[in-house]
Amino acid sequence: MSFSNLMGKKVKPRIFICYRRGGEGAGFGGRIADKLVKHFGDSQCFRDIEDIEKGTDFVESIKRATSICDLLIVVIGPDWTSMTDVHGNIRLQDPNDFVRLEVSTALKRDIRVMPILVGGAKVPSEEQLPDDLKALVRRQSHELTDQRWNYDTDELIRSIEAMGIKGMSPEEQEARKRKQKIFTAVVLTTFILLITVGIGFMFKSQPNDKDINRSGNELSPTTVVIPKQEISAKKIPAKVNKNFQPLPVSDKSASDYSTEIGSIKNSIQLASSLESLAMATLDITPLGQVFMGDALQNYQTVLSEYYQMGIYSLNIMEAQTFGDIAVFKEGNKLMAEAEVLEIWSTHTHRTSDHLCLVHQPSHNAPQTVYLEKKNDSWYISSIMQHNTSMPTSTQCGMYDCPLLAGLQ
Repeated sequence: MSFSNLMGKKVKPRIFICYRRGGEGAGFGGRIADKLVKHFGDSQCFRDIEDIEKGTDFVESIKRATSICDLLIVVIGPDWTSMTDVHGNIRLQDPNDFVRLEVSTALKRDIRVMPILVGGAKVPSEEQLPDDLKALVRRQSHELTDQRWNYDTDELIRSIEAMGIKGMSPEEQEARKRKQKIFTAVVLTTFILLITVGIGFMFKSQPNDKDINRSGNELSPTTVVIPKQEISAKKIPAKVNKNFQPLPVSDKSASDYSTEIGSIKNSIQLASSLESLAMATLDITPLGQVFMGDALQNYQTVLSEYYQMGIYSLNIMEAQTFGDIAVFKEGNKLMAEAEVLEIWSTHTHRTSDHLCLVHQPSHNAPQTVYLEKKNDSWYISSIMQHNTSMPTSTQCGMYDCPLLAGLQ
């Protein structure tokens, strides 16, 4: 495994724009949305119909959006409280009406809610509103008129900026879109590389009766013993290993050893692929599939440090070979210890603009990996890195990284 990486956080949507696509306020709602998007940028504005993906739970999407947004703008036209559906029922009285859901969820989560009055509308009275919307009448409103449209909307923007939500120039918006395209390309390319490498490992690592174990079985052709001068494998400390019980032949046959060793290799190979993916996406969740204990905590620490430093790394594993693999019992637990040699290359990038800061050429990463079997799967509990000479790092430009080449 290679400890390096992290990407930065995306800009979250800060303004939730709520308006009906029909009725007397529809035209105003679209114009307000266009004005806010132009000033604050598409990435800071959320519009339900456009931004909720097809096939997703509408209610859950609204809850998620209102939980991360700082402000909900609700556009109120003259017929906002009286508009009916095709059956003649008042839409705002329907608990499943999307406008009611958006406003009530925002009020419940206690984010800022700003009523925008258009077309001569007035603030509704409590009697006109269902119980979960009554608090709306106590929120400060902002009136927009056709006669003073530019002035009124500029005042609205100033009010929003006074809350700490800053606008973005067209140049900043274009730069952010470009960065997002670059990052998407990076993640996609990395994912394709991981899939390709993973498929290769899958075909290479099919277990057979020649897999290595400490009982002296012959090595399979795809397994390489790492010379002891390259890896000085540290055994499990005596205080931890005092209950060491090699599996007796009566409990596990040689063929069973081979099966376990094949599974151990697969877990280590999967771990390397998931590590690269997690580091490229700033999401530690995938690592839970194969890491546990100290190993998982160490990765969390590294991710947090890189996040604070504003950098991330793209790691490419170029080779992976296995040395001695021991399977043993410690009490009632089935444990394993594996010697692994990996070859990695690394590009470290700055989060803010994806500038490639440092390139570390191919280098050896010898290590001892400790595993524990849980629920028929092998999990990595800790990793001991062995000292090795590191190649000289070089400084790079934004497009010197192979994964970013051609995106300029």
